This record gives sequence, C-alpha cells and structure tokens, in this order.
Amino acid sequence: MTTTNSLVINGGIYYVKDKAISLPPNDGRNYHDERRPVVVLSGPDTNSLAGWPTVLVAPISTSPKLKTQYCVKLGASEGGLPKKCWVRVVAVQPLLKSDLQDRLGVLSAERLEEIQARLSSTWVCTSRAWTTSS
Repeated sequence: MTTTNSLVINGGIYYVKDKAISLPPNDGRNYHDERRPVVVLSGPDTNSLAGWPTVLVAPISTSPKLKTQYCVKLGASEGGLPKKCWVRVVAVQPLLKSDLQDRLGVLSAERLEEIQARLSSTWVCTSRAWTTSS
C-alpha cells in the first residue's frame, strides 16, 4: 500500500524502503532488506497538498548503539511499533510522499510534541546566532 492518494498524517509512523532514507553515520550501517519505520513531522497543511510531493520525516531505529541525547525513546506498541526504539531527531530529512508505505499507527499528541521540541532545540537557530558584534 502506498499513500500517494491518501492523507499523510502528522505524527504517523510509516514504513519506507530502508535505502530511501539516510541514517548517519552510514558507514557500518546495517541496512534492512525491506523496510524501516519513520515518523512524519511535517504539518497537515503541506501533508494534504496534492501538488506538494515531500514530507519531513525522522527515521526510527531499534539499535541502541545509534541513539544520542537528541533521540526520543518510543516504547513497544507505541504508534503501532513492534518493539522499543528511538526517533533519530538529528537525522530529520525530506522524503517523497510516494516513498511512504503502510502506516503502522499514529503517535500521541504528547509524544509528537516531545519530538518536535527536541527537533526545535536541536536544529533551530535563534536570532542571536546570526548577529555579529560590531
């Protein structure tokens, strides 16, 4: 099942082909033969636009050796996941909607807010970061 003709949900966990995403560090990475879950982080406005081909996703990994302080832990059965894993917030990336496959489930609003807060604290620059002293 692909989702190209169905609504892509913010906070939805979808399977994608593992090679469709980057999961740094890619050296020594264990590629799955089939699929890997991702969580959609882009908002409903862009997700629902038929002419907008991409969504913003964060890969999900079950490997504890890849987790960092920026990852968000998800428990088994959370969002339909079969076992505990980590959302790799630092590996957020655009993905074609046509690459999304089966939806496993949807994260709770609280968990999605936690991921978005971690994303904001990890990647968003404040205006102070762009000023220079005279």
